[in-house]
Amino acid sequence: MRFLFKAGLAFCLIVLILLGLRHAGPALVVNQPQRSDLILLLAGDENDTRYWKGIELLRAGYAPRMMVDAQADAVSYGLSPAELTEDFIRRSAGGLAVHVCRSRGTSTLQELQSAAACLQPFAPHTILLVTSDFHTRRALAIARQVYPGYSWSVAAANSGLLSAPRWWTDRQIAKNVLLEWQKVVWWELVERHK
Repeated sequence: MRFLFKAGLAFCLIVLILLGLRHAGPALVVNQPQRSDLILLLAGDENDTRYWKGIELLRAGYAPRMMVDAQADAVSYGLSPAELTEDFIRRSAGGLAVHVCRSRGTSTLQELQSAAACLQPFAPHTILLVTSDFHTRRALAIARQVYPGYSWSVAAANSGLLSAPRWWTDRQIAKNVLLEWQKVVWWELVERHK
C-alpha cells in the first residue's frame, strides 16, 4: 500500500512538472503596449524583429519618437553596434523620429542603467519597452525596478515564441525559453536585491 501511495504521488508530481513546462514559454511573454511618450527598443535584436516592431508601433501612434539602444563599447570589423544601428536607421526610418542611445554593458540591467542619459532630454513620463517576446517579463520587471518614476508598458516582438504553441519542439525557441527562465530566477533571487 505504501508503495502505491508513493508511486501515485510521484506520478502526480511528474504530471504537474510536465504541465508547468508546457506553459513555461507563454508565461515569459507580456504583450501589453500602451500609448507612451517614448518607445525604448532594447539591444540584442536578431533579424531586426525588435526594430520593425518598434517602427510598427511608432507608425501606429503609440509614441512620437523611438530610442534604439545599441552597444557602443564593443567593436567588430571596425564598427560598434551603435554605429551600424545609426546607419541602418538613416536608411530605413523614413523620416520617423528614431534616435540611437549609445549604451554600455551586456546585461538588460546594465543596458537600462546606461539608457538614463538618453531618456533625460526627452523627459518622458511613460515609456513603451520593445523587446523579444521571451524577454518581455524580465525586461519589464527590471525597468520598473531601475526607474520606478516612469510608467512602463511592454510590447513583444515575435522571435518565434508567440507563434509556436509547442515551443519545446523548436531547438532555438526552447533554448531561448530555458535560458530566459534561468535569467528570471537569477534576477528574482540575486540581482533584484543588490
